[in-house]
Amino acid sequence: MPHHLPSLVGQSIMFRFMGPTFTEADRDIFNRIRPGGVLYFGDNLTSFTQIQELSAQLQEAAREEGLPPLFIAADQEGGIVTRFPVDMVTVASAMAVGPLPDEIIRANARITARQLLAVGINMNFAPTIDINSNPLNPVIRTRSFGENAEIVSRAGIVTMQGFLDEGVIPTVKHFPGHGNTHIDSHHGLPEIDASLEELHAVELAPFKAAIAAGVPGVMSAHIRFPVLDDLPATLSKRILTELLREELGFEGVIYTDSMTMDAIARGWGIGEASILAKEAGVDVLESSEAPQGLAERHAALVAAVESGRLNAHLFETTAARLGALRRRFRIGDEGGASVDLPALRNDAIQIARKTIRTASDGAVPHVPDTASTAVIQFARLRNLEIVDRFDLPTVLVDAIHEQLPAATIITLSSEPTDDEIGQAIAAVGDAETAVICTRDAIQHTYQAEIGRRILDAAHPGATKIHVNLRGPYDIGLLGDVDETIFTFGDAVVSLRALAMALSGQ
Repeated sequence: MPHHLPSLVGQSIMFRFMGPTFTEADRDIFNRIRPGGVLYFGDNLTSFTQIQELSAQLQEAAREEGLPPLFIAADQEGGIVTRFPVDMVTVASAMAVGPLPDEIIRANARITARQLLAVGINMNFAPTIDINSNPLNPVIRTRSFGENAEIVSRAGIVTMQGFLDEGVIPTVKHFPGHGNTHIDSHHGLPEIDASLEELHAVELAPFKAAIAAGVPGVMSAHIRFPVLDDLPATLSKRILTELLREELGFEGVIYTDSMTMDAIARGWGIGEASILAKEAGVDVLESSEAPQGLAERHAALVAAVESGRLNAHLFETTAARLGALRRRFRIGDEGGASVDLPALRNDAIQIARKTIRTASDGAVPHVPDTASTAVIQFARLRNLEIVDRFDLPTVLVDAIHEQLPAATIITLSSEPTDDEIGQAIAAVGDAETAVICTRDAIQHTYQAEIGRRILDAAHPGATKIHVNLRGPYDIGLLGDVDETIFTFGDAVVSLRALAMALSGQ
């Protein structure tokens, strides 16, 4: 039994703490767990400078404890999944850039990577290389580069290369594929009942391509694949060791999706799920609970080794993989580099302008800057994947006012009142151009019902435009319109690009 067992086990855990300050209480548990890395969520990050200082503080805490340099990670995918604060630049979604030329996709990824490294984040839990083959998927949608293996494989590898260009570690997710689900694994345990041949042809294809391209990290999915195992992938040795390691030849580091999600936490609990994941072949566990929960995971894993249930060799192998990754990416040397955020923001908007598309494949219709133009948008309740510190409805209002100052713009809340709906109907009734912007009306069906009522109030000669602000799957839900516009997500850069396009730029 290794005398340094707690430290060895700690390397298999990504540390998480709440809020923007690494407190003494956090540090006490950090020192007890002795983790291999830290995972940032949106609540940890408030500004570019604050993140730089926090990352430096954490690396110093690791040095003082005699730990290897920390992997500091975030889920900075772009689009709706962002951890960056408002003074940093979140790029357009994967689905928005997926059809673009390789050099533009790669440049888009580098915008993210430069910022990550400048604030001391050396690992990105991105890109998502799930194939969004189910329009009703509640959690992937625009996080995917597209709906077929060819687009997702190509764009995913190019994005990975953009991260690598800047020295950021990419981690592809969610193995073996999260695209063809209708349940969000934050809330339940999804299942993909496909044949082995279908899995290899569809879900697994982008992962095979990424492995062949040398991806250093893979994140597991909390999904059951009955043809492979009754256990979800994160807990399945058949999937993570026999399929991913032995059959597909992946030699890098395997990370879990958050072990706090209901798909895992409800069925197996903190300790047992952690043990099963390591037995399955996971290297590093990540989760979003407070530090005390992480201490419970750590204690359960140490006890499992001491009892003989888990072999210490599993943790030694992980430590060796992490050591090789640290050497390859010179972990501990990053942070503090200067970046020109206004220039990056401009670059991201220019790329986002190329992503605005129409159902007719023609140009975005020019919306006149007159009082007879009405723009109606639906806000919506945030989901678990977004911390809406950007107040995206207000961003669109400001962007429209900047580009079309004479237009009327109305925002309907996530539970529109009769007064709100009445104001929208009145605005459209007087309009020569009516623009209705929905956010995943395919899922939030009240938007489609109210949107149709609003458009029915338009006079017969009015130009009717439907903007799909999230996924492209709202098309047709408002009935006959003159044009449908797709933004493939409502990142700030995409909303500003939309306003520019509507104004005729």
